[in-house]
Amino acid sequence: MRKIQDDDLGRLAEGIAAGLSCREIAARLGVSAATAIRWTKRCGLVSQRSRRLAPETRAALRRALNDGAAPAEAAARFGVSPRTVARLCDPGEAEARRRRLLDEVGAGAPLDEAAGRAGVSPVTAGRWARRAGLTTSGRRRDDEAEALAAMENGMSAAEAAATFALGPAILARLVRRARLSPQRLQRREALFAALDSGLSCRKAAAALNMPVATAIRWARQRRTQRAGENDRVADS
Repeated sequence: MRKIQDDDLGRLAEGIAAGLSCREIAARLGVSAATAIRWTKRCGLVSQRSRRLAPETRAALRRALNDGAAPAEAAARFGVSPRTVARLCDPGEAEARRRRLLDEVGAGAPLDEAAGRAGVSPVTAGRWARRAGLTTSGRRRDDEAEALAAMENGMSAAEAAATFALGPAILARLVRRARLSPQRLQRREALFAALDSGLSCRKAAAALNMPVATAIRWARQRRTQRAGENDRVADS
């Protein structure tokens, strides 16, 4: 964290005397707006612009908050104090967003998708869920793991989404996983073809120049996946 220097203090005081906002002063000093605000308070200086927000700034700040920006983020973006942001927050709107998110997560919706519909960041959504005692892992993480294994074994992304009830955001995240890289999938297919031809894991691994432990793990994952698919067919 950069410490304030005498030269910074002089330019800070000059900027305040000229009627500049902390955000404008921060740009001149090459620091963040939050740092300029902290220095201003530490030095006992009061920005004339901080006492009253311009109508357009107030409107833009409200829009940012309504769009789900965190108070600290909004304060830094607009060069105002967290206290000013707190005054502009609508408690009713925030509570409505929180209630909407908790209802969806409680009903089993993925956290990131519920956060998007509630208009808040995933970090805020996670904090609200934890405070409410809601668990966002468990079965959903198991479904994601099974979907990832199924796609490794050749299931398409669309089929995985339908089979495991995955939302677009979760599906996109899974598709980007290194486990689904074309090169890795080709090696898995080659291993499975070798195993289906009657080779043992050790001989198949030697033929494909891969670690035996990897061949055994992939073979075990395929057996587990097939068992899960058979169970789902039986249940339906």
